[in-house]
Amino acid sequence: MDHATTKKLVPATNDSPQLILEDYNIDLEESKKSSREFEKKSKILSLGIAMITHVILFIVLYLIVIVNFREQEIEMVVEAGSDNVSQIIKKQSFAKKVTNKKPAPPSNPIAPIITATNSSSVTLPEIIDPTDSLAFGNGFGDGFGIGGFGDGSGGAKFFGTSGGGNRIILVIDTSTSMNNNCGAEGIAALRREIVKTLSSLSPNVRFNIICFGQDCDGFSSQPVVANATNIANAKNWMKAYFINKKGGAPFDRTRTSQWGAKGKDNNGISYFPIMPSTVKVLEGTSGGSRMDLALVAAFLQKPSSVFLIADGEPGTAKGGQKLGNTAIVDLIFQESKKIYRGQLPKVNCISVKGIGEAILKDISKRFRGNYKAVDPSKV
Repeated sequence: MDHATTKKLVPATNDSPQLILEDYNIDLEESKKSSREFEKKSKILSLGIAMITHVILFIVLYLIVIVNFREQEIEMVVEAGSDNVSQIIKKQSFAKKVTNKKPAPPSNPIAPIITATNSSSVTLPEIIDPTDSLAFGNGFGDGFGIGGFGDGSGGAKFFGTSGGGNRIILVIDTSTSMNNNCGAEGIAALRREIVKTLSSLSPNVRFNIICFGQDCDGFSSQPVVANATNIANAKNWMKAYFINKKGGAPFDRTRTSQWGAKGKDNNGISYFPIMPSTVKVLEGTSGGSRMDLALVAAFLQKPSSVFLIADGEPGTAKGGQKLGNTAIVDLIFQESKKIYRGQLPKVNCISVKGIGEAILKDISKRFRGNYKAVDPSKV
């Protein structure tokens, strides 16, 4: 009888359960360690995501605040503008609407003509000339209206230089040297330029002319309205200058030098006498070509712009001592600040052939004006 081979089930040794348990414990510890590492990484990742989210939110809020601030600033600027701004905006939008809107076809090809046989009972408002209502003269003040000296209204041009405002004074060198340096053609051109300047003035502008030699003549004691009558009188008033007695004129250089404080020449033409004795700061001075006397006298009339043309330096002296150019300009400048106590007038200086360039450049620079050298005979 064959016996089948049998296998003995050998029981596990005593160490086997312990090994199994240790392996289990090791796996459990590794699992816990992996779990802790995963939890730690998750916290770091969450923290990173939170920080990134906050940064993005901060940037978004910052941009919103900046945009709103800029919009608010723009609104404030528009709101702070004058009434003229709002009027311009309204006119533009109105014009746009009218342009874009197609007009309806007329019901009748020919519109009826309306006529009136009786005068209207509606009374039109009285139109007041603004130049007559302005308080010029001694009570003129320092402001010169809302716009100050701006070039927006009035103003004038003389030999290519321009000045703004509505009180213009021409200061003309009528010394005998002007005839020599300008010549007959140059004097004729100078006369034409004076007439051109006066004729181009707006009706709301006031003007005056001061001619200077040893003394000064004023066309008027104060700037006058630039109407046809005053301009015509000024043209006639200028005719006797630059001729001198040798040429048949009743005076040399100025009427004041011939007739003093009389105020009328022998032809009955009026003038405003200007002498060193009548301008306090220059009292006791003497000399020829007194542009300093003419300018201070002009400033006392509170012009907004002055045009000065000359062919040399002043010969101003005091106590027998001739004053230097810098001292003369300093005196003019300091006196103007006392008179105006604010914004000074613009003074444009024109030199005949560049003669007297240094002092004329200095004057124009200090008074925010322009300097220009011209040869009147070639204008």
